[in-house]
Amino acid sequence: MRNQRVLVIAVMLGLFVSGCASQATPSAEVTAEPIKVGFVSDFSGFWAANEVPMRDGAQYAVDEINAAGGVLGRPLELIARDGKDDNALTVRLVQELIDEGVVYIIGTVGDPMVATGQIACEAGIPISTGIGSAPNLVDDAGPCAFTIVMNDTIQGAVAAEYAYDQGYRTAYLLRSSAVPYTQNLPTYFQEAFERLGGTVLGEDEFALEGGDYSAQVTTISSLPAAPDVIYTSMIVPDTNLFMRQLRAAGVDIPVLGSDGDDNPVFLEAGPAVEGFVFTTSGFPVPGTPLADFYDAYEAATGTRPDNIFYAEGYDEIYAVKHAIDSAGSAEPGAILEALRHLQGFVGITGAWDMNPETRRADKPVALVGIENNKFTYVDMFFPEWVPEP
Repeated sequence: MRNQRVLVIAVMLGLFVSGCASQATPSAEVTAEPIKVGFVSDFSGFWAANEVPMRDGAQYAVDEINAAGGVLGRPLELIARDGKDDNALTVRLVQELIDEGVVYIIGTVGDPMVATGQIACEAGIPISTGIGSAPNLVDDAGPCAFTIVMNDTIQGAVAAEYAYDQGYRTAYLLRSSAVPYTQNLPTYFQEAFERLGGTVLGEDEFALEGGDYSAQVTTISSLPAAPDVIYTSMIVPDTNLFMRQLRAAGVDIPVLGSDGDDNPVFLEAGPAVEGFVFTTSGFPVPGTPLADFYDAYEAATGTRPDNIFYAEGYDEIYAVKHAIDSAGSAEPGAILEALRHLQGFVGITGAWDMNPETRRADKPVALVGIENNKFTYVDMFFPEWVPEP
């Protein structure tokens, strides 16, 4: 029933979006003072596989909005600069953008997020956590910070509910203390899984970019009782190597992951990842707004989106546009308040409300599986219960 309900809603949204798009014909060039949106992130290092698509999807939205007349009669301008996941460089570049008059900042998923958030908040500029889904980021960054992507409490709970629905009653966890994402996601899964009646048999630590996960595989294969499922917060290409080593050791336990695996690089692991299921922000089911976006983006740019982060960038720009339109102002303070109270936003990754207290979007989460070396849609829903951060 969940699949049918989500698909019906998605198709309805598709009709709504396509109807609006048909009216959004290009207008004369908008020549007023631009509304500047900043994005300083890691476009050349470890996070580039996620951040570059986010940037490109955001730019596509900016171009589309400007072709339709801009916002309040003014064009949008996206100013993107490479902070290379370097704290000092990213902080300096964010300060430069603030000095240049940006009214909104898309934050980085990398280490500098908290520091740049604090700088933005000191200047009264709203900033998102970008594709950073760790729920602590909003509080750590400051009162002007928002999370517009799904947050980890929700995706951990969705993974747990899916696991329990599959009949899995015992689980084993793999986490890394390197960053909040990899450290805390297994905790959110565990809390939701145990609340449903499941049992976590144990856990192990892995290293980001560790290069070898044979020790974890040995531990799992030596457990006195094999778990029904393994839940890991690994990020590709780490997950590729782990899955190859796990299957090579003869361990066929089902494995669940998170949106760090939403990357075509994951498919390079071949048969080792067959049957793997992960949570992410959406999936381009034919006939939905997301699939239409993939088609339109490919037609316009010659490149087909190969992960969800293009759509995340696109939706974030439209959420900012919605906030500016609602406020009737492009002043940072007005945008901040409009975002805090944003309700019923319809994006290509789904419809959602901003929680005004937590400043985190309450968004449904998709489940994607790997079948015949292709990503396939499994389900999409909001969990019945969400753990506290």
